Amino acid sequence: MSNPRLRLILRLIIPLLSGSTLALFALGLVQAAPRPSSTTKSLSTNYTLVNLGSQAANVSVSYLKTDGTTWAASAGNTVFTMTANGGQKIIAQYFDSQMTSGQGSAIVSSDQPLAAVVQILARNQTPTSGAYSGFTAGSNTFYVPLVARLGNNSTNSQIMIQNTSNAVVTATVQLLPGSGFSGSYTKNIPNLAIGATYYYDLADETNLISTPWFGSAVVSASGGGTLAVTSNLFSGPDTLQTYNGFPSTGVSTTWFAPLFTSRLANGLSTPLTFQNLSGGTMAIGSATLNCTKDPVSPSPSTLTITNTTSVPNNTSYFFNPVVDTTNFPTGWFGSCVLTTTGNSVAFAQMRVVGGGNADAYQMLRGSGTDKKGLVPLVAKRLANGFATAVTVQNLSNSVTANVVMTYTPSSDYILGGGSATVLTTSTTIAPQASLVLNQRLASFMVGSTPMPDGWYGTFSVSSSQAVGGFVQLTNINNVAGDTLMAHNIFTQP
Repeated sequence: MSNPRLRLILRLIIPLLSGSTLALFALGLVQAAPRPSSTTKSLSTNYTLVNLGSQAANVSVSYLKTDGTTWAASAGNTVFTMTANGGQKIIAQYFDSQMTSGQGSAIVSSDQPLAAVVQILARNQTPTSGAYSGFTAGSNTFYVPLVARLGNNSTNSQIMIQNTSNAVVTATVQLLPGSGFSGSYTKNIPNLAIGATYYYDLADETNLISTPWFGSAVVSASGGGTLAVTSNLFSGPDTLQTYNGFPSTGVSTTWFAPLFTSRLANGLSTPLTFQNLSGGTMAIGSATLNCTKDPVSPSPSTLTITNTTSVPNNTSYFFNPVVDTTNFPTGWFGSCVLTTTGNSVAFAQMRVVGGGNADAYQMLRGSGTDKKGLVPLVAKRLANGFATAVTVQNLSNSVTANVVMTYTPSSDYILGGGSATVLTTSTTIAPQASLVLNQRLASFMVGSTPMPDGWYGTFSVSSSQAVGGFVQLTNINNVAGDTLMAHNIFTQP
């Protein structure tokens, strides 16, 4: 059966659609790629695909430059097959001898459902890294809760906008100031080619006169056009936080942050940002953040914080433990639930203040109903220091979730001499609670079975209740720079 082409931006958020096409947006690659204005770094990408189908997947990938023309790549990276039931393929653009330096996009088509995640890396430099997930569908409108221009520590945003339509479109970016900042601007991007991506660097946007400037963005396509949107937030010489924009269908009034920290001893804090999409101004006290401490966190047992300023429609409000020492105690950690009186979107940042490491991911929509989740790439203490930590959240507010978790080894891991054994375990997660599965630890086990160092593959979870989650991609070798990445897990009914 043929499927329409869907485009994904190479920050891959890949909702899982049966038998379809996955669209990837690729940030420039191979050797030293041209840098965006928002950073001094040359960036490269790799992406990981996973076959969710019960049959072998026949896959083709089209790579496009920013003007929509073909971007040549090696044959093995454009047409290939993937084994059924979790088959994995990792494609690194920096190892593709046929691909010239540059930036653009990719469109992945398959006769089986796929999931994917992209990593953005500054290779052979002080590390900078980010991750995002691929899109299986576009939307006419996307929301980006936090963007910046010339902020503290040279904080700048780059918004990547991919045309997922079957016709050329005009994209419009509306920039709106956050609380305490001023100045708005609307940018039109005409003649965005089919499948192509426009890289909008706010560092270059001279129409935003106020500096520093922090705010939000609304990105839309002309007519019935659709887009896929992701955002890079650069800060200082090395730090990068990458997260997917929110489609107009992705709003909610309840959002979960499974892991929240406030000024830990290692500098880690978790700012949370929501964007008001209610259609009107949210008054003071319209958004409530309820947090419950981890059992080993210092007191208090709970935190309850509300917005202290009104929030106009389409603009954002920040709950920031980095600077808010009144509401957020030092050294406190746990989980949080954000509720708003009208529709909103929300995302989380994890920042090691003073240390350079940071990541970002979409907070988990409380109205989600999917009971299955997948992480395309999980790794335990690889030789280069790479390791992951997966957090699974029970979205039910009243019922315990019975979950089954499965770790499937990569075919490349097996070819390299690793065991082909699939590791499975089961447990329960209390209502509105989360479970952290930390492959960074040498002692990490799947049930009663130790997972060997060097293991890599995919992770899946099946639950009796709605679940969500996110994964952190880290380096345990304490390398200078930013080696911390995160993205949401992919969910299915």
